[in-house]
Amino acid sequence: MDPAENVLADVASSAEDRDPRLGGLMAFHRRRKQDSRDRLLAAAIDRFCELGYFVVSIDDIASTAGVSRVTFYRHFSSKAALTAEVFRNAAETRRPLYRAIRDLPFQDRPAVLQWITDIFEADKADHRMLRIFIQATTEEGHFTQRAQALISDLIMDLGVTIPAFALDANEHKGRRRRQEAWLLLYEILDQSNHAALGTAFAPSSDVIDILADRFLQFVGTGPTPSAND
Repeated sequence: MDPAENVLADVASSAEDRDPRLGGLMAFHRRRKQDSRDRLLAAAIDRFCELGYFVVSIDDIASTAGVSRVTFYRHFSSKAALTAEVFRNAAETRRPLYRAIRDLPFQDRPAVLQWITDIFEADKADHRMLRIFIQATTEEGHFTQRAQALISDLIMDLGVTIPAFALDANEHKGRRRRQEAWLLLYEILDQSNHAALGTAFAPSSDVIDILADRFLQFVGTGPTPSAND
């Protein structure tokens, strides 16, 4: 947002108090502010996907969005802050897919297989965005904490209907089970990322089979590994 827009906002706010009919001016101002923010996010995704995270500058993003550098800094403190917002939006968009299993027969192997397959397919479709987040993580360490928080939130989401994920981290046994749940979900998402980026250690169908067995074992319906396994 340019300095003139700030003046317009102050004038509109004061005028709105005096005359409710002027509320439309303030609403227009808010829409314009949100529009410039959305254009910056869209421009960043476009430039990152085309050139990669490292070489894209703030000026590149602002120019593509059709706003000034000043406007960029009114919305985001840095390129990393903007990318964090992209990550948050992507995580929220993907959240219904991640927690879909809680509304499915989660003890049914075909249902679990399909759920994990859907995650793999979604990551494959968004492989360019995954590569951007990996690049950003090497430069901005806080992205790792954001990913870890995503998994912790997912445990709580699944715990709504799946008893195995309804865990009390304050209890000793619950803490251990929560760690197991965290590692299980991390492995599913991590292996999905590797498959999407072409760095998987085995064919996706084999990996999905193994992950489904581990999920079913965790929720109490799969085979328990023997001591000789």
